[in-house]
Amino acid sequence: MKENFKIASVIIGTIVGAGLASGQEVLQFFSLYGKKGFIGIIICCIFYIFFLKIIIKLSIKNDLKSYKELTYFILGRKLGALVDFIISFFLFGGNVIMLSGGAALLNEYLNIPKTYAIFIMSLSSFIMAIYSTKGLVKLNSIIVPFSSAIILLIGASVLINNSPQYIYNQIYSSLPIKSNFILSSILYASFNTVSASGVLCPLVHEYKEKKHFISGCTIGSIVLTILVLIINLSIIVYAPKSYYFEIPNLYLSKVSGSLLPPFVSAAILLEMFSTEISDLYSIAKAFQFSFKISYINALIIIILFSVPFAFIGFSNLINILYPAFGAAGILFCAACMVKYDRNL
Repeated sequence: MKENFKIASVIIGTIVGAGLASGQEVLQFFSLYGKKGFIGIIICCIFYIFFLKIIIKLSIKNDLKSYKELTYFILGRKLGALVDFIISFFLFGGNVIMLSGGAALLNEYLNIPKTYAIFIMSLSSFIMAIYSTKGLVKLNSIIVPFSSAIILLIGASVLINNSPQYIYNQIYSSLPIKSNFILSSILYASFNTVSASGVLCPLVHEYKEKKHFISGCTIGSIVLTILVLIINLSIIVYAPKSYYFEIPNLYLSKVSGSLLPPFVSAAILLEMFSTEISDLYSIAKAFQFSFKISYINALIIIILFSVPFAFIGFSNLINILYPAFGAAGILFCAACMVKYDRNL
């Protein structure tokens, strides 16, 4: 059971990231669709359980060592190369954003100059990533319970400070600002599944106890769904004000008093760090097997390329790439399903 929760924590830590911990992803992909957003969250849970199981079984049966090998295996060389480029670019961009965002938080709360803050984030990420699979599992086993506890506290404060009738009225009367919640949910679930595959493939290859992966991913998907439901409920209860904040969870914590905000900021920083490690791990493993270089050398190359971009920011480019990554994710998941069906 302990091993199941270790795997679950890696999945949660990889998918949660700073976007979900801040509440911004939940707002954009679910809250703005009104009460239908809750249905969308359940769709994501089913999607995760179904496709992560397929990815695990394909990885075990075909001894796939990285998301690159999986992509080429399910899509062939030409289409696989295109999707692999999109995935690699997105993971690299996410890595850069986590460096830059983490540095910005260190600068804001600890008054560390951004240049030093970027190097602190880069060095600490490199040191933790050196420990490869063990480091990733250990890090998430610490960060995920902390972040989950903060989200639960936000949810509890919402329930305590508002009557059941008011909460029900807010949910029932919440009008959708966006349409097509099903497409939004599938796009969100598909690119998170691709991100998770970047960690899952090498993890399955290196982990001896492979029997724990499917149950671990199922537990992770369910826990993740509960956390997202809590964030979504909290945002809707305090709508429409909560819609206008860049970090909705920080606003929600401030409504609850002065005690929670520092912990929410710490959770976001830790999730940035966790996502940064996951992205580094995924890309480095792909580099290791593609270019036949050591894992450490792959990490050094990625860090050296990432640091300059962290100074200029990458957020606009990634926002443009998100739809492309979501579309590539749908193609990726569909190809996984077809390949799995043929491999039965």
